[in-house]
Amino acid sequence: MTLWEIFKNNFNLIINDIDEYAKIKNFCVKFETNFLFYSYYGFPFDLFIDEIIKAKFNINYIYRTENVWNKTIIYNENQYFFEIDLDNPNMPKKLNTLTDMLLFIIKRKAIIGNKHLIIIKNIDKLQEHFFAFRIILEKYYHNCYFICTTNKINKIENPIKSRFSLFRLRLFNNNEISTIFDKYLKVKLHPFLIKNNCRNIIFAIFISQTYIYEPLLITEDFCNYNYPPITTFVNSNYSLNDIRQLSYKYCQYNLNIKDLTLDLLKVLKKKHQLIINNSLKLEYLLNHSNKGREPIYIEALLCQLFI
Repeated sequence: MTLWEIFKNNFNLIINDIDEYAKIKNFCVKFETNFLFYSYYGFPFDLFIDEIIKAKFNINYIYRTENVWNKTIIYNENQYFFEIDLDNPNMPKKLNTLTDMLLFIIKRKAIIGNKHLIIIKNIDKLQEHFFAFRIILEKYYHNCYFICTTNKINKIENPIKSRFSLFRLRLFNNNEISTIFDKYLKVKLHPFLIKNNCRNIIFAIFISQTYIYEPLLITEDFCNYNYPPITTFVNSNYSLNDIRQLSYKYCQYNLNIKDLTLDLLKVLKKKHQLIINNSLKLEYLLNHSNKGREPIYIEALLCQLFI
């Protein structure tokens, strides 16, 4: 079992040990109203929401079935909720059909409970469609409620925020991370993490897991990458799907074209000029387009270099 799987299996115990998180979870379990969780990257939103859902519906495990709405919107569903991740690189550039999908769901009776529960991750990517989304929040509150997440709370308009209960999920502090590793993961924090006061639990687990299997790989240089697995990716037999998954990971970790460029300059030292030229062109195009398209531009940069 990996460290992440151990962390995931014990996550409910971990947050119950920390009064601040436990109070937020218990509050959200009681009510069918809109919640917006925000934090810096490094707090596991997905696990926190899963624990709320388990407690709310008194279930032990959450099954998800992936579907596609109107050949465009990718979502997960079960009898308890619908879930949409706007950071998924396979999502369309234009999210116009998302409103149609939400209305189709909302206008029908919920299978379980009085209201539909709809989870939207990275809600900031809906920026161009906030007006239509606000109408849904105002008009259909009696038949649905939302749990949304963002790492960019400043991108959310005040009229949207005012229709949610906002909860800041701070990162675990250094003492809490040390306790998690000692009590639940049963491993010691890597010295690099201690030295740099790492509060990103996701990154800390990744570094520690890598150290278990490939201890010589965890060098100071390795830890200074924005996304360390890129060092092994460039030497692997990658496919187009692998490139797409790598671009998805960069977006999941809230990394941008600049972060990817800095990593590429380190691992592809003979292609510096090509990397810089392609990166600047895509950054220019992105600045004159929709910021929500960044996953597509990241994928394009990777394809230009690796295909």
